[in-house]
Amino acid sequence: MSTVMNPRGPGAARGLRQRLGALAAVTAAVLFSAGCGGQGGDGVDHRSTSVCDGTLKGQVFATLVGDDGVVSEKTSKFSPTKWTAAGRCELYGKEDSVRIDYLWHSDDLDDLDRYRSPNASTVKSFKVDSAVGYVEKNRAFVAIPCAFAGRSESKHELLEVEVANMPPSRTLDSGQRETFASAATIAARYIGGDVFKCAAMHPAESTPSSSASP
Repeated sequence: MSTVMNPRGPGAARGLRQRLGALAAVTAAVLFSAGCGGQGGDGVDHRSTSVCDGTLKGQVFATLVGDDGVVSEKTSKFSPTKWTAAGRCELYGKEDSVRIDYLWHSDDLDDLDRYRSPNASTVKSFKVDSAVGYVEKNRAFVAIPCAFAGRSESKHELLEVEVANMPPSRTLDSGQRETFASAATIAARYIGGDVFKCAAMHPAESTPSSSASP
């Protein structure tokens, strides 16, 4: 979900350094306000246990792998009871595993249109309430218009919720695309609706069907 930029020339390099500096400042401020300073050096959020549990473990993972069951989980800066700038939750089954990410984007730092329109790797698009989702070769994600905590405008910020196949080299076959779209819909409604209260997203408990298109 990170963007790799290739600056050309000294002016572009200065611009890139300024953007990265601004991004670091915003992320640091966000994580500080969210109380993330208490995390251990291993990058795992120790404020709560089983943060992948509940909706993410019981519905997202089950949607992808049936009743295989979660054998273990790993979390990085992910606490779905507190506001943070980004988080990652990995669920491991006996044979399958999946990664669930959320990440905030701002038009001060990035081109939001890249997340709101198909690209060359898009194989399917789908609607989730007022947001749009896309399935790519190894992941499905939903781009949710949603303001940062403490800001009232959402048109300048976007919350990306991703469900990815693991390892990343595993490409989704045609039969998995609809399944990953369904899993991303559940994750987006939980993270975007229940946790972060984005106006564009219904809470997870009210789940009108999403519509997918090739």
